[in-house]
Amino acid sequence: MAVGTKISIAAITAILAAAGYGGYSLIKKSELAALRSGEAELSKVARVIDGDTFELADGDVVRLLGIDAPEAKECYYEESKQALKELIEGKEVELRKDITGSDHFGRLLRYVILPNPAPLESNTLVDEYMVAAGYAALNEAPRDKLYHGLLLETREQAMRKEKGMWGACEYEKAARSQDAVQPASAQCTIKGNIPTDGSGRFYFTEGCNNYSQVKIDPDKGEAYFCTEAEAIKAGFQKAQYCP
Repeated sequence: MAVGTKISIAAITAILAAAGYGGYSLIKKSELAALRSGEAELSKVARVIDGDTFELADGDVVRLLGIDAPEAKECYYEESKQALKELIEGKEVELRKDITGSDHFGRLLRYVILPNPAPLESNTLVDEYMVAAGYAALNEAPRDKLYHGLLLETREQAMRKEKGMWGACEYEKAARSQDAVQPASAQCTIKGNIPTDGSGRFYFTEGCNNYSQVKIDPDKGEAYFCTEAEAIKAGFQKAQYCP
């Protein structure tokens, strides 16, 4: 090809982008970071109020969605508040909405993500962080399910390892009493579980991803079953993420 007819790679890319070929699009370098994070808008945290609530620089108050930290004068309140303060106060965070936008106090209900400045490292889901370390329990809502499965499994792991409030607070021990409920037979290991959010009745076989985290409470109508047919007859359906 003659020198005068040579076209640079950059020029070809621009032509393809303009013509709409091959999925090319011209993206400014300054827009890449926002694009990779879902074009999320960041908000500055002015002050932490307690372990699940904080105020933004613009005056809006945000309540962490899906979790419930100890209230003032309750066990582990100060530890929970301090943990959230150290994690996000004075920093910029991404606010992610589920179905419910606000509560009856006018607070924004949001999942909160703390961006990691290292491009190859994962961001921090603040809600998960607080639960994983035992600084908060779950606040189960029937409509908001975006991270429900993740938070539920994280809570169960924190309880089992007695992280934070689960080991330090006497009143939480009753929540672990279900561990003592065992099947009547080694062949009857299918767990029939009824979530407190009213989402239904589900059974878990030993191959399910979160089988070990499911606890059985007979007082709620939960039970062990010997066969899947028995569980279905009792009104349970197979849980997600089960083979």
